[in-house]
Amino acid sequence: MIATERPIIEIARSAGWCFGVERIVEIAEKLLNETHDGPVYCLGELIHNPQEVARLRAKGMIFVKSHEELPPVEPGQKRKVLIRAHGVAPAVKRALQQKGYEIYDGTCPLVTIPQKFARELAEQGYRVVIMGHIEHPEIQGILGHLEGLNARVDVITGPEEVEKLELKASDRVGLISQTTHPYEKFAQLIGRVLEHCLEVRAYNTICQATFERQEAIRELAQRCDVVIVIGGRNSSNTCRLAEIAQEHTTCYHIEDASELKGEWFWGKKRIGISAGASTPTWAIVAVQSAIEQLISKSFQASG
Repeated sequence: MIATERPIIEIARSAGWCFGVERIVEIAEKLLNETHDGPVYCLGELIHNPQEVARLRAKGMIFVKSHEELPPVEPGQKRKVLIRAHGVAPAVKRALQQKGYEIYDGTCPLVTIPQKFARELAEQGYRVVIMGHIEHPEIQGILGHLEGLNARVDVITGPEEVEKLELKASDRVGLISQTTHPYEKFAQLIGRVLEHCLEVRAYNTICQATFERQEAIRELAQRCDVVIVIGGRNSSNTCRLAEIAQEHTTCYHIEDASELKGEWFWGKKRIGISAGASTPTWAIVAVQSAIEQLISKSFQASG
């Protein structure tokens, strides 16, 4: 088979770093570039992108999984710790202060919204239902903001789990969502809960950047023969982009350009590229360049 026409490569109109990610990376860069005594720590992975985390680690940032791993600050020492974009529980911040660390809060401002609404709902006596993945650091941070309140809290992944809640008509239910979950699932969740309860209060806590990226890849996938989604495999929003693309066309979820295979693009007329909110621009450029090189090799081989 001889290739006669090079495919078009199109990048989604909304892809890559969002405001919250760009903000925390800037904070991290500033801390690393400042003259100071001692290391700069980050509590958890800064963002869900292994390549960006590796880049910052190479510049000197030390990542720890828990505040309990941080060494105590000796008298006269200065130790700085950065809180990841997903946020943490207030109790964690108190523990850091007690250890003597200077705290730099990189929590995305949009992540603080569900934290605020969850506590408000709990204080007003609502049964709080959160749509998200309970192991996700953002959800753990939200749950931490409810400590000390006598409230019933449930975390479910979507409307398909409503029956597990065993709701009663008398339940006063407050609904919020992980910021990276899809709008359509949250809307379905509201409808399902309304089937059981007389009083439901819902706050739309899904960030606009998430919505825009999901809409953009849906449009892109419908006109492409194959779509490449770039981002960490532990990134919830990136995995969702891949799921949406897969509904319309062939999709491959990769973390970096080294995973690309030439046969993915053979005979394709239009190739789409999108990326999760934690994926830097340089990673998108690298993937586009690598695809172009693979296509050129295919043309040379067929010529």
